[in-house]
Amino acid sequence: MEEIGVEVLALCPNPCEAEELANKTRHEADENMLHRGRTRFKRLEIPARRFRHFRPRRIGAIDWTIRHFGGIEDQVRKWTRESGYEVDAIVYACIYDRDFEWVHLARPFLRTPWMGLYLHAMTYRMPGSFIPHTKRLPCPEKMFSGSLCKSIGTLDEGIVGRFSNAVGKPVVALPDLADDRSAMNAEDQMLGERLKQFAAGRPVVGLFGHLQKSKGLLTFIEAARSPGASGICFALGGEMLWPSDEGEDNQIQLALAQCPNLWTHLERIPTEPCLGHLMQACDVLSAAYIDFPHSSGIQAKAAAFGKPLIVSDGYLMAERTRRFRLGEVVPQGNASALLEAILKITNDPVAWIEGHNPLWDDYGREHSFDRLKTSLRELLAPVS
Repeated sequence: MEEIGVEVLALCPNPCEAEELANKTRHEADENMLHRGRTRFKRLEIPARRFRHFRPRRIGAIDWTIRHFGGIEDQVRKWTRESGYEVDAIVYACIYDRDFEWVHLARPFLRTPWMGLYLHAMTYRMPGSFIPHTKRLPCPEKMFSGSLCKSIGTLDEGIVGRFSNAVGKPVVALPDLADDRSAMNAEDQMLGERLKQFAAGRPVVGLFGHLQKSKGLLTFIEAARSPGASGICFALGGEMLWPSDEGEDNQIQLALAQCPNLWTHLERIPTEPCLGHLMQACDVLSAAYIDFPHSSGIQAKAAAFGKPLIVSDGYLMAERTRRFRLGEVVPQGNASALLEAILKITNDPVAWIEGHNPLWDDYGREHSFDRLKTSLRELLAPVS
């Protein structure tokens, strides 16, 4: 935002941490930049959810929505009175159905134009899918109704037309980029070096991030335990969300105890450079997720590091993989197909790359900071 000349008031739960991170990653001002914006950080006060005090719970959700979004506007207005600045729009960095489901009912209490990134637009990829942890269907047409909502961002370039037609608002595709601006130190390399030592020269296939069933965790483990996988090192890195199903939990525990070619770090990967070094230690990256229609930053990182990526068929990641020839596409939940794809790449990596000619650089340009600045200008155009 700063680099396109926007003055930002960043409301966030931990402003000190956010400002420190911004200072670490902020680019030097371009000498050709006519105006560089400035960001001020303030604590966002969020009202507690009080669903338990209401029957039915829907009334509690509506009450929280009105207090939440009205409270944000109150904080913004207070800041404008104190600072003398005017606020043209509120930009929500992450719009989830659960939080915004009833925002259209808060319209009488709001006055400031708004927009933001609708992160998981499942309606247009998986019609009929419920909002997570509820029995209700998402309804973007209601969420984004009203004159105060000016535009919406999405990470899914494949749904822009349908989405815009459905809500009657400008919809802008934002890139899902890899942020590699932080410098790497010796501590960031420790996990990657441990992985290399464990692999002992074997090809490495990695699955990183939040380790849960939707990320293809059980399929990955099943592939690792297959007889034909003994010459491959399988790496799991990230915080584990243990399944509630006892059989699935036992399957993971057994693999961790008995699978000699499975390397694990079942905690949050501490820094972006650390994650990057882990990925660079791999020959293949796995993102063969289950019922996952969304974008994933893993795809941008794989392209940035020139690593073949294996994804599940059916949704956005498969479309991108085919378009840019980033790797292999397999049926979701199929451990045999996943292992076959891994072996196809690792048996002769040079031949695989020559045969596919991956467009990693093209993907990087499509999902870059330059593209992000262009997309943000489009998103803000209605209030510019």
